[in-house]
Amino acid sequence: MKLTCLSIGSVTLPMFLAAAAQGQMAISGYMVNPPGTDSPYEYVQLVALQSIDFSAHNMSVVVCNNGTATTAGWAAGGTVSYKFNLTSGSVTAGEIFYVGGSGKLINGAGSTDISSANWLYTINTATTGGDGFGSAASNVFGNGGSSPDGIALFNTTTVTSSTVPVDAVFYGSGTGSVVNGGVDGYQLPVNDLYNGGKLQTTSTLLPDPAGGDFTKLSGTYDTSSGTWTMARTGTIINSPAQLSDIASQITTVPEPASLAVVGLGSLLALGTLRRHRRA
Repeated sequence: MKLTCLSIGSVTLPMFLAAAAQGQMAISGYMVNPPGTDSPYEYVQLVALQSIDFSAHNMSVVVCNNGTATTAGWAAGGTVSYKFNLTSGSVTAGEIFYVGGSGKLINGAGSTDISSANWLYTINTATTGGDGFGSAASNVFGNGGSSPDGIALFNTTTVTSSTVPVDAVFYGSGTGSVVNGGVDGYQLPVNDLYNGGKLQTTSTLLPDPAGGDFTKLSGTYDTSSGTWTMARTGTIINSPAQLSDIASQITTVPEPASLAVVGLGSLLALGTLRRHRRA
């Protein structure tokens, strides 16, 4: 956090400016293994950590369905990784929204229609390739297991092997062949779960979802400092049937800027009053 000072008359005001990444959002849950054919029913639930106009600040979501780690990382494409470009629409700070397959059902074919939820962007992943890379497939979100799968968020639509995500999670029961001594594999963000670098055998894995499970994440994010004050953990929700079953458990601590403005206004008035008294 950067500290600067502003002088108004004889009053010096400390001003704290948090260096938050533009267009920041975080993963709050995901359905990666619905019953039956997965596509186009897989999706990720996201929370906006600040207001975002995606037409002005393009972002992307990349999901992976792993095999052996490669030097391409998140940008492998083909049947390994699939990208959704977020280039239109907007969200406000604290808003929950969804990205994924066009099915818009809570848990696969024949389940509850949740098209009324806030869907920012979808693709028919069963018939259409990803934006820039990724092949249409019966499942583009990996199911986890002994070779973990992941979801990453990027502050750009141009993703290469070295592009660092602003957020990412991995889930599964082991790191399998996805880790290759830190040389190949996936670039990690610096967040509540990871400290950058490449995915390692010691890296955090969230719970391994079985068929029909939604993974709900909980944690607390401080918008003023741009940090997680309580790291995210994952809870498995078996066979969710309605939107309330997958309601986000991510808490955002209110941005104190509004309170700071009140204090600033009072100090400005005080500075003006002191100048009038000396006149």
